[in-house]
Amino acid sequence: MRTKTIRWLLLPALLALLPALGRAALVDCQPAAGRFTVFLSEPSGPLFTQPAQLRQFMQQLQFELDQNRDARWVLSPGTDVRFVACPGRAPALDGQDFGRDIVDALHTRRVLLEVWGLLSSGPGADGRPQPQAQMNFLLVPLQQAANEQGASAAAGASALQRLRYPEAGAAPTSDPVLLIARPTDIDAFVASAFGLKLLRERSFELAHRNLCRAGHLLGAIARRPLAGRSRDDLARLREQVRAAAGQAVAQAKADANYPKLGLLRLREPAQPCDAEEG
Repeated sequence: MRTKTIRWLLLPALLALLPALGRAALVDCQPAAGRFTVFLSEPSGPLFTQPAQLRQFMQQLQFELDQNRDARWVLSPGTDVRFVACPGRAPALDGQDFGRDIVDALHTRRVLLEVWGLLSSGPGADGRPQPQAQMNFLLVPLQQAANEQGASAAAGASALQRLRYPEAGAAPTSDPVLLIARPTDIDAFVASAFGLKLLRERSFELAHRNLCRAGHLLGAIARRPLAGRSRDDLARLREQVRAAAGQAVAQAKADANYPKLGLLRLREPAQPCDAEEG
């Protein structure tokens, strides 16, 4: 009888361990040396049936984002941002792999953003199969700050943002790279994470410019037909980004080492961005 009782007492703990036991450790990925980095991790889902197809997709996605366009976040000499494909690194869709230790390591290595998701296929408006995606964007500096703040961060924006493609009314495409590589979306999240990271590093002017740019780009996303949690999470992120832009102004003015003729001395924390930026 006692043995049965012990078994029943242990059962909840064993069940709680099953997801972790069945999940492989998150494969490490090397960031771009000496640069800020965005990790492009492997998507899950049934869209690619052969490993070679998945590898080709990731190579094409990296090229499209890293080489084949003009980014809209704000750079200065020494602050390059590069995209790195991470074969074999496939985080869980709910983000449960990103515990404190992993986020600390990403933050220390200047990884700004990790992108992954679920790729599948469904009928398009014309009835033909079209790629579909749920994409996740983890803003590493925001998650790092939430980890440090603990319970007090509960009311802040979620570091894990989610978007679904294609959206209602979007032009159909059979190319999953073009489906995902949306410049406004990627650049909005990169600029947000970049600005938050630079603010922590007390690079006030570049942080301010990126945070204001992020607010503008996030506003453009918010005008699209988003739904449910994605819309609400995006709105909270935009509010937090604008607040951080105000913090950049306030902290710069309070910093004895900030130049007396610095541009942020002309700004006010309550209205840190120009109308066209925010």
